[in-house]
Amino acid sequence: MKISLARNSGFCFGVKKALEEVEKIKNKYCVYILGQLIHNKQVINELKKKGIKIIDDVDSIGKGTVVISAHGIPDKLKKKIKEKNLKIIDTTCPLVEKVHNITKELEKQGYNMIIFGDREHTEVKGIAGNLNAPVIINNASGISAFNKKYALVSQTTQDQEEFGRTAKELRKRIKELKVMDTICSATKQRQNEAKKLAKKVDMMLVIGDFSSANTRRLEQICLKIVETRHIETASELKAGWFKGKAHIGITAGASTPDWIIKGAIERIKNEFQ
Repeated sequence: MKISLARNSGFCFGVKKALEEVEKIKNKYCVYILGQLIHNKQVINELKKKGIKIIDDVDSIGKGTVVISAHGIPDKLKKKIKEKNLKIIDTTCPLVEKVHNITKELEKQGYNMIIFGDREHTEVKGIAGNLNAPVIINNASGISAFNKKYALVSQTTQDQEEFGRTAKELRKRIKELKVMDTICSATKQRQNEAKKLAKKVDMMLVIGDFSSANTRRLEQICLKIVETRHIETASELKAGWFKGKAHIGITAGASTPDWIIKGAIERIKNEFQ
């Protein structure tokens, strides 16, 4: 049985940056991570073992260092942290920060903002938190014609094809629409490589946290092409999946560490080939 790993699988540079910043400070200060640094419970559990605390708000702490996750937060929350005289380590992905800046500037120019993304995702909440009544959508349904001028941006980890379809449909309904493709290049590359590999294999294995939006999108993309299984760790692999399969493709979400990917590959080689 052949096993092929898609290019651009696993950690993106934004996730690597966030973890590197935390590693630098974990032994120096009382460190709190606001929300999930990245969407991978195995990585978060390792950080907890090192004494790093995960918090949902800053009201309960009076001193120490607050780490802002790669997904970013609204400006008003950053201001609140500073007013409490807490140290800040901002690991917001530069490409997420770029969306914050774009949307704030477009709103100043008089555009009403539409965000293509998951309403409950931390990144979307951070972007929306800086804006006046943005419209948040995950497809074009329910959007009727508007007379005002609108600008459309995307959560950085969304499906590029779905974003394109949504933008095309909105252009028919909104007279004045500015479209800004803010899906990050790493997400596009990851999705494209997964599609290419899915067309060549008998089954795709998608590795990553079940709460990771970009990992779930990889699963959805691959499912349209070939039989696909989504796991968090190697322990979830089942022998029956591999019967009659000559070629297995593997991809992984942007928050999936190399050691989890390698663990899955090793188990397949040792137990299921």
